[in-house]
Amino acid sequence: MNLWKTAVVVVLMMLIPGSLCATELPVLYKGIRPQGMGGAFTAVADDENAMFYNPAGLDGIKGFGGTAILNPYIEASRHINSFYNDLKDIANASTDTEQATLAAQFMQDWLDKHMHLRSGVFPNVTFHDFGVGVLGQVSADGEVQSPSGVDTLFVKGVYDLALIASGAHGFDVFNDSLKVGITGKLIYQEAIDQSYTTTDLVQNDGIDLREGLKKGNGIGVDMGAIYSFSNALEPSLGLTVLNIGDVDMGDAGTLEQQLNIGGALKAPVGSCKLLLAVDVVDLTSQLPDDQDFWRKVHTGAEFRFPIFLSLRGGVYQGYPSYGLTVDLKALKVSYAFYVEQLGAGSAQNVDRRNMIQIALGF
Repeated sequence: MNLWKTAVVVVLMMLIPGSLCATELPVLYKGIRPQGMGGAFTAVADDENAMFYNPAGLDGIKGFGGTAILNPYIEASRHINSFYNDLKDIANASTDTEQATLAAQFMQDWLDKHMHLRSGVFPNVTFHDFGVGVLGQVSADGEVQSPSGVDTLFVKGVYDLALIASGAHGFDVFNDSLKVGITGKLIYQEAIDQSYTTTDLVQNDGIDLREGLKKGNGIGVDMGAIYSFSNALEPSLGLTVLNIGDVDMGDAGTLEQQLNIGGALKAPVGSCKLLLAVDVVDLTSQLPDDQDFWRKVHTGAEFRFPIFLSLRGGVYQGYPSYGLTVDLKALKVSYAFYVEQLGAGSAQNVDRRNMIQIALGF
């Protein structure tokens, strides 16, 4: 626990802003494979990501699905290195005058530019009809804004520790199949939401990331279903309700209920496999700042070669996404790029993100 608390401070010190208006749709976890496919995974859900997207998909795993002993991932905005270096220059300034000058320049250079960083691990094991894992994750978001003409850094950070367990069962319906599943989540969360002026930034004692730290825990339940037709393209329809009745974590915040639907097709291409998918998320508009319909539409595709390579692409919230995985059995390396739309309309800020994960398991 102390290690993760330290990680929260490290991430936030690397990021130091937050978001006054620009927000993304809140979810507990985004998998690298789904994000490479534009986030369309409700009717796919055929790996460990099913525990977050649609637990019914675990029924599609035959026998022992696999285990990830260690699978660290990191996701970051495109210019986070430059952002961090500018902050480091402020901290290393030799005089108060130089520090104040660099801080003012920092505020101007990064005004209205969103920064994001997320890192964690999700060791897990999956079988036919069952999956269990432990999620440890730190995320931080922010941007510099100038409300009422005062340059201000707005900091938001979240630390999650969650035990995830999912079960599924399949039924024969005429010549087709119906899969149903349920996920239970025990979540502990710490959250911070602060703001800092230029003066706060240049004073050594002006920033205390522990001040205002909010803690809480909650129990959440997800339920899902997938109906698969037994023709050549194996079309599937998926439905999932995440965070049923909302997950209240006290002072730390709330995960709102979310209703998602999706569809998928599978087609053989020689010895390769092509997967096509589409999702519409948050159908009942329960999430905050979620009034733009096209922000809810996710489409994607995956082309899987017969040996060790998978390529992915899609459209996520109206912007392109892509990714790939090199699977060497005991070692799996994955990459994804996607664009997060921040705010309720298409004219709002967007954040271009790269994600990489290295997984060891069998």
